[in-house]
Amino acid sequence: MRPRMKLKDINESSALWSTPTGALEPRADVADGVLVDLSLWATSIIGLAVECPDGRYFGSIRVSCNVYDRVLEFLKRNHGRKLREVMDAEIDVSDVIQ
Repeated sequence: MRPRMKLKDINESSALWSTPTGALEPRADVADGVLVDLSLWATSIIGLAVECPDGRYFGSIRVSCNVYDRVLEFLKRNHGRKLREVMDAEIDVSDVIQ
């Protein structure tokens, strides 16, 4: 069996989220929102849109280049789930992490 890691353990997440009003602020409750969209910013950054009861928030995660494609596909498969569940879920990256 191959080792698996939680997504939250292999990425660097946004400390600040862009709010529906355009402000940047820390939002712990975003984790309970639903992952609704992804955007590709670079070869190591994936933009996240999370729908919360009071609107849509935007943030990002940074992952190393060697796991970027794997993480992106994982996030696509988990579209519509709560962000907390996605970040706590396990992902197999053993074949790309040395």
